[in-house]
Amino acid sequence: MTNLSQIRLRTLPVAEANGLLDGQGAPGPGLRWHPEYPMAETVDALGMIVAAHRVQGWSMVVEPRWWLHQIVQGDLVVGDIGFHGPPAAIGGGEVEIGYNVVAGLRGRGIATRACALIVERAWRDGATVVRAEADPDNGASQQVLLRSGFRPTGYFRYVLHRPTPGSRR
Repeated sequence: MTNLSQIRLRTLPVAEANGLLDGQGAPGPGLRWHPEYPMAETVDALGMIVAAHRVQGWSMVVEPRWWLHQIVQGDLVVGDIGFHGPPAAIGGGEVEIGYNVVAGLRGRGIATRACALIVERAWRDGATVVRAEADPDNGASQQVLLRSGFRPTGYFRYVLHRPTPGSRR
């Protein structure tokens, strides 16, 4: 049984991100990687996020607010979750998230817990809308989003609006 209270997000330091992109990655201090980590999707997502930030003209020296986070259980990195990039200049505070947990630990609530944590971070950092996609053949990911309060908006796209004071999600 997974102790979900042990799940936390760790902002991936830029130096470690560059190491992953260069194929020279290593766990951060005091951490170890699950045998299935990093996943191919980790490197793909990281490349996309770095490119989005470079287009914005941001220096990649310090971790931006809208960035990739490792999903950590205890001292074990078990996946990734993060923002596809900063909020769009048009449309204000809308961000899109993506996530992935190593295959051997899926179905244990880890992605749902991580999703709740990244949404809290999005609200804290000023987002008003969080969007996500789930592949049509990935019912588990669709369930993660629905359990996290997202609502379907179209072809396997989901949205969550920032709650207003006094409202229920």
